[in-house]
Amino acid sequence: MRNTLTTVFSIVAMFQLSTAQEVDTTVAMESLDPLQEFEETGIEIKFFGDYYVRAGQISKENVRVLGGDLFVAGTVDGQIIVVGGDACLESTAVVNGRVVAIGGSIFRKEGSIINGEIVQANIREGINLSRNEGPQSKKRSDTFEFDDDSPDYEEKHKLLSIHPDVSGFIYNKDEGFVWTPFDWRFDRDGTSSFKIYFSLGYRFGQKQWAGRTTIEKSFGINNGPSLFFSAFRESRTDDAFRLPVSENSLAVLFARQDFYDRWNEKGYEAGAAFHVDNLESKVAYRSVYTSSFKPTNRLAQWFHGEREFRSPLQLLGGNVSSVAGTVSLGAVHKSFLATGLSIILEGETTLAADSLEKFDRLSATASFNWELSPNIVFHSRTMVGNSKGELPQFRAFGVGGLGSVSAHPYKVQTGNRMMQMNTELILLPDFMSGDHYFSLFFDAGHAWDKSDYSFSDFSSITDSAISAVGIGIGNENLDWRINIAWALGGRNTWETTFRFNLNF
Repeated sequence: MRNTLTTVFSIVAMFQLSTAQEVDTTVAMESLDPLQEFEETGIEIKFFGDYYVRAGQISKENVRVLGGDLFVAGTVDGQIIVVGGDACLESTAVVNGRVVAIGGSIFRKEGSIINGEIVQANIREGINLSRNEGPQSKKRSDTFEFDDDSPDYEEKHKLLSIHPDVSGFIYNKDEGFVWTPFDWRFDRDGTSSFKIYFSLGYRFGQKQWAGRTTIEKSFGINNGPSLFFSAFRESRTDDAFRLPVSENSLAVLFARQDFYDRWNEKGYEAGAAFHVDNLESKVAYRSVYTSSFKPTNRLAQWFHGEREFRSPLQLLGGNVSSVAGTVSLGAVHKSFLATGLSIILEGETTLAADSLEKFDRLSATASFNWELSPNIVFHSRTMVGNSKGELPQFRAFGVGGLGSVSAHPYKVQTGNRMMQMNTELILLPDFMSGDHYFSLFFDAGHAWDKSDYSFSDFSSITDSAISAVGIGIGNENLDWRINIAWALGGRNTWETTFRFNLNF
């Protein structure tokens, strides 16, 4: 451990000297001495890929994480070293032992408790050692606390997870309040290659149970290939890219606006997944019964009671068998501040259906972040969707509305093809010399039918696309944000939105 950190400190010193920055190597090397007080276990466990310490879980091992990030919501009594990745301490995290990030950053949410040590060593920030701090407060931070709870990160996690995490609060126009009291995971605290997941909740709006049970066999802990089988009854949507489930629930509850279209699925899926470094993939055979949700009046009318929700999606119920897959390339870290590129490819092809024609639905999302200079970040997302065969209306691509193109109606354009671009220039609080960040953003998109014109007909796409520009201001913890957006292209409207996350 000491040799590893000594090497990192030496690299830091050489880098800062080469950029004409002073560095006190004596202080850096002296900071190594307190680290030796921690008694390490004799056996070190190596994990390749992301490593999770979930809420309620206690990690007592000596763990080294390679090629991934560390996410801590539970308790660390042992030692966890992250090499080349970030360490993210959630609000429920307790570190009684030691967490070390070599070449990455440590991000702490308010409420996280440090009774032991956290060590951050990277070229940009230098050496940062903290110990016995107690709870994290807003006035004390080891690193900039701009955590990425964006819909892009949440959607990627859900697409690639064998058994997606269940939100503790779900409220929408189709299911009403969804309460999930049972959410269990059996895997010997993350050390077993055989895992069983069980989630069971109740849809008060539909008066029925919903949930998922998953069995997974991995051939490498948190890395490599795995096989899985899931049986479920749950809702499904193609709109997860717009905003996180939790924020959509608040919009439904307080503003009577739902930015998801969803349908019900009941059935099973069986497939394989693979995870190594920055490559993740999942493919599954799916056999489901699809159906519409029944309209429900079991919804609160605390605010904006005059607003009417959209009717549930209409589709003919029937059995559908398909093959669906997702591939993720590149680095999307917990902190969007890091410069990086990621690409998510998602596809589904129907094999047989009772009431649908066969179709293929394909989409690609490229996210690019670039730190132009300290505390100035260019944040962007580009989406492309295409299809073959007869794409049913409830699976059509839609452009417009929150999380798509601001200051335009929800899904004002629909079709079996789409393009969308979201860009944002963010000036972080340190640049603004305050506690808030400021952003300038631009949205553009278009959805159309392939019979109208091709992807190469840029003139037609540009003429028919919708767009908007706007400004935003929010606090450094991303607890809230206010946007003001103006529609372009002849639509003389503007929109003010209160958000609880990034735009995308």
